[in-house]
Amino acid sequence: MSKRKQKIDPKQMEFDWDFPSKLEKVLHDRKTIQENVAAGPPKKEKTENEYDLCVLLAAGVKKAVNKSGLSRDQVVDGINAYFGRNQEDANKDEGICRKPLTLHMLNNYLSKPADCPMPAYYFFAIHHITKSLEPAKVLVEAEGAKIATGSDIRQMALGKLEEHIVEINKLKKEIKCQR
Repeated sequence: MSKRKQKIDPKQMEFDWDFPSKLEKVLHDRKTIQENVAAGPPKKEKTENEYDLCVLLAAGVKKAVNKSGLSRDQVVDGINAYFGRNQEDANKDEGICRKPLTLHMLNNYLSKPADCPMPAYYFFAIHHITKSLEPAKVLVEAEGAKIATGSDIRQMALGKLEEHIVEINKLKKEIKCQR
């Protein structure tokens, strides 16, 4: 045996023996994501009737209101404020604004959606007031799509950036090999 002492740097990392399996998992996940992106959203079947859609939309609005913690009175006030509706302007013959939404009407929209469907323009105000995209999710999921949040969009941008970096590195290797 050698009499020389082995000098091991305490800062040196140990080899991670699980690394190959972790790498395989990452590569598999990445391949799955790329296949899903290439395939696009699944195609939805047509609904049997429009009443089911009205019920789904009302459920989405109810979910948005419940998640926001606002009462229905507050939602009604918010919708009227969003559209600038008030009783004084509605009483004028000039037709400046429509009559303000009432709690009774909102309750009808949410509890009897097949008999009293909610007008689509209310969704703009509901999204703004509740800060929830639940009603929009109902609309886009009908076509097999999904809503992307800000963090989802940032993750997608990072993925695209990584994809471009990989492509640049491939091109660099090809150019070096041609020398």
